[in-house]
Amino acid sequence: MTRKVAILGSGNVGKAMAADLVLKGLEVNLCNSPVSLPEEFRLLLERKEIELDDRRKDIDGVRSTVKLHKVTTNFEEAVKGADYIMVTVPATAHKLYFESTMPYLEDGQTIFIWPGNFGALLFARMLKEKGVRKDIILAESDTVSVPSRSAAPCQVRIVCDCIKFLIATLPAKNVDKVVSDLKLIYPAAEPTDNVMTTSLSNPNTSVHPAGTLLNAGWVDTLRDDFYLYQMGTTFSIAKVIRAVYDEIQNVANAIGVQILQYPEHTFWERSTIMCAYYKAPFDSEHIVASASGPSSMKHRYISEDVPYGMVPIALLGRHFGVPTPIIEAIINLASIINVTDYWKGGRTLEELGIAGLSKDELIKVLESGF
Repeated sequence: MTRKVAILGSGNVGKAMAADLVLKGLEVNLCNSPVSLPEEFRLLLERKEIELDDRRKDIDGVRSTVKLHKVTTNFEEAVKGADYIMVTVPATAHKLYFESTMPYLEDGQTIFIWPGNFGALLFARMLKEKGVRKDIILAESDTVSVPSRSAAPCQVRIVCDCIKFLIATLPAKNVDKVVSDLKLIYPAAEPTDNVMTTSLSNPNTSVHPAGTLLNAGWVDTLRDDFYLYQMGTTFSIAKVIRAVYDEIQNVANAIGVQILQYPEHTFWERSTIMCAYYKAPFDSEHIVASASGPSSMKHRYISEDVPYGMVPIALLGRHFGVPTPIIEAIINLASIINVTDYWKGGRTLEELGIAGLSKDELIKVLESGF
């Protein structure tokens, strides 16, 4: 496995991944953009260490204080000499972080996007547009490798283990090499055909918007005391979640890719498919279902998963003649509730560089790049 890693983004996933990789013997730089610098990151800048509570093997947690090699707001400093660059920010910040990283990329680097949300295609199109020609590999996952929650500015908890996640590269031919390296630290990594597969397989898109929208009254009323899975996943809502997943499957079929499959019974559990590939020392479903939130209708379950997950899928459906009436209804209702045009602000096919492409042309881009 590569020895130097730059992690971009200091949220719960970034902190958890940073601490986890240091404990696995890698040299880790953690970077957050100064443009969107959270107050809590200032403490990380001072201390340069993370207190990790790892509950993947023990329900009481295994606690470690992890010293990072570097904590910075300087992208050049962060990515210089890094073998892997891990982008762990929400899709809402992809453009900012991609633009900040591009000038400092070096030949031989692999850029990972956790999770993809069509990020690899976006980054590739931006690199082409800016004329950046480096011998790099773009990679993305369908979900995060370290399900986690932040406890405090310098603290993070890994709540359970991800036992299977998909990895794809752009161009697609590089996936075996990337996954071979990655498996040394994340044995759960599985190669898949291309970055359309990973982006369409993100479970957040199937679960979060439908579950949140259909619980809008409870979210508005309970705020911080609302728990989507424990309180909001009823049989009726599970049926809508399954229908959203089926529409995504139909779009994938039209493109010619196979999204991640789930055991049928997981659609009808409190935590739905979110628990299918997570494992905890005891009662995995309860661990996943105990996650709090959303606390408002502007939570990332809507503000990220609708424009950056659902919108491009609906647009792909329109382009390839696949109806997605349930997904479109959720986009429209979420736009009304948040007084935000998610169609206009969402991730478009033009932005991804694939507008107007035929199925064969799209597959060629996925296999060979732009």
